[in-house]
Amino acid sequence: MAKPLIVCRDLSIIYNQGKPNEFKALSGVSTDIFEGEYIILFGASGSGKSTLMYSIQGSLPPGEGTLLIKGDDIYSYPPSERVYFQRYVMGIIFQQFNLIPSLTVLDNVALPMIFCDADKATRDRRAQSLLDRFGVGHVSHKITPMLSGGQQQRVSVSRSMVNDPKILLADEPTGNLDSVSTQQVMDKIDEINTFDRRTVIMVSHNAAHLSYAHRVYYLKDGRVVREVVNPQRKQIKPVREGETIVTELEELARLFPYDSIETLRVKSLVNFLTQDYSFSQLTRLEHASSLFLQGRMEREAYIKSLILPIERGGIEIGEKEARRMAGVADKMISRSDDIRRFRAKKDNDGVFFSQHKLAERLKEYLVKEYNISLSKEQNTNMVESIADRVTGVVDDNEMNKRMMKGIRAGGLAFSEKEADQVSRYFEKLIAQGVDVSYKS
Repeated sequence: MAKPLIVCRDLSIIYNQGKPNEFKALSGVSTDIFEGEYIILFGASGSGKSTLMYSIQGSLPPGEGTLLIKGDDIYSYPPSERVYFQRYVMGIIFQQFNLIPSLTVLDNVALPMIFCDADKATRDRRAQSLLDRFGVGHVSHKITPMLSGGQQQRVSVSRSMVNDPKILLADEPTGNLDSVSTQQVMDKIDEINTFDRRTVIMVSHNAAHLSYAHRVYYLKDGRVVREVVNPQRKQIKPVREGETIVTELEELARLFPYDSIETLRVKSLVNFLTQDYSFSQLTRLEHASSLFLQGRMEREAYIKSLILPIERGGIEIGEKEARRMAGVADKMISRSDDIRRFRAKKDNDGVFFSQHKLAERLKEYLVKEYNISLSKEQNTNMVESIADRVTGVVDDNEMNKRMMKGIRAGGLAFSEKEADQVSRYFEKLIAQGVDVSYKS
């Protein structure tokens, strides 16, 4: 199995330690980053994402824990070796560009090569080549204040690559750019990851950037609170079968990146229960459903909260519909418990049922819910498909397609409508039962 390029274990960084203004910027952070990955450190201002990036860069030694890059503790290097590491292994793009206004664009990009003893002809040739590649070669003779913000950042990208680093760090690289320039810079950084096969670690609080990454580490108050895999990118980090099952929660995590896992589950459930209510009703329904999911509200109290008039703090849903919703929610919570217990089995060898038994139980739930009659072959195919989906072998689209395939091809021969209904309900079940965290 491949070894990670960067390993952080229980990393903590404390500013002004022992002083009245002591502040713990990182607390017990553990990450594994593999060569060629595009990683985003995501979180609000003050969450610790930049601190983690600059610790990896070699500028902030950890107070506690372990940080290894290529198996080495870079903070044990003598000064000359650490300078070499920062010069040749790391490239960095800053939010503020940090270009020298009195130098031309070409000289700004070539500058780091001076400290590598490269002659002027080599420096200029390399710098011009990069400027051409990133679309700003035609302004290489100008001084940087004459450039737009987007052009300056592409010059900064060129400078970061001039010594051909193996790891590219980007600290909020589009924070000062308009939408068009942001897209240009993000595309160039993606190109560096995809075509140059460089490892990219980006700090961001912009949810629109998350689709670029292989994985996203969400930080809050100096801690990694969850790790989410991007289902749209082929993963580089080796994972065990089923470890990266992708559910609706990953999609919700992109839309609501600062919400907790519990809140995302509530949104998933409420979305299933209703599509036709006002914002005020939906907000109240989310609150009541949250209490119900947490076991802090009994079923009858939940029904009552749905039925009560809006002026009395309720949601004003008819009693019949309220009881239907409560029944659906109750069954979904109960049935998803099976998935949750199964998914926890890697940490608990005493879990009472196997993958096959779980798939059988879930099949029975679906059959009962939709009054489905199955032949022996359909029954076998349905159990196999459920087992593959719950363990992450197939995604939701493939599961849906299998339901419509012929029986001899391993499918169920469902109509498109039947397949959509059953797979939609099943995805809601696993969204409730599968955690979106994939921490090692």
